[in-house]
Order: sequence, then structure tokens, then C-alpha cells
Amino acid sequence: MARDVIEVLNDLIQLDRDAIPAYDRAIEACEHAHTKERLASFRDDHARHVVDLTAHVTSLGGIAAQTRDLKGKLIEGFTAITSRGDQSALLAMRGNEELTNRRYQAALDESLTAEARAIVERNYADEQRHLAWIKDALSRKVWEQAA
Repeated sequence: MARDVIEVLNDLIQLDRDAIPAYDRAIEACEHAHTKERLASFRDDHARHVVDLTAHVTSLGGIAAQTRDLKGKLIEGFTAITSRGDQSALLAMRGNEELTNRRYQAALDESLTAEARAIVERNYADEQRHLAWIKDALSRKVWEQAA
């Protein structure tokens, strides 16, 4: 059974809301300016996703998700506990971005309006870019290069 468009978008709003404090914890754990800057730009993408998705939910007559849930608090806590330097912060964020990519990809399998689909596709492209950069940074061991 297809889920309601507003429900699908609210799930993504929740996901992006949860990503923001996880990025904050990872940024705090990083030692190198370049890594911090890239992660901050990814965090800002998640904030923009919340704004764009919220506006569309409202335009559809719905009420957008406003708070974080327990899962998001657990993700933030896990990120804070495991992030001690650039490498561990990037490892934590890789896991978070893999989850985010799966959820965005699954949302595209739902029945969405044309406008909702365009927003989800644009946000998913951001998520794919985030994950690709994080994986590349881990493979290049950017924390060693910056030293």
C-alpha cells in the first residue's frame, strides 16, 4: 500500500532534522579545517532540505514534522561517542549518510506528486554527493594529508 505523500515527506524531514545535530557532533570532533568545512556544508544541505520539504508539506495542507525523535537522538549520541578525530567522525557520518541515502531512495519508490518527486530527487542527489565525498575522504585518509 502506497504511503501518503505528506507522510513520506515528514519521514524525510525527520531524517534531515536528525542529521543536523549528528553533523554538529562530527564537526566538533574533527581536527582539520577542510573536513570541518565540508561537513558543515553537508549539515547546511540537511537544513535546506528541512526548509524545502516543510514548505511543500505546508503547501499540500499538511503539518510538517517539527521535532526530532528518539532514533535521531540515538544517532547523535552514537556520533558523539564514536567521533574522536577526523577518521572516526567520517566513519560515523558514513553510516549516517548510508542510512539517509537508503531512505531517500526508498521515498522515490513511493507515489509522489511531481513537485514532491523533484524535491526528493534534488535532496537525494545531495545525499549521494555527501556519501561519495565521505567515502573518498576515508579512502584518501584526509586526516593524514592535513597533518
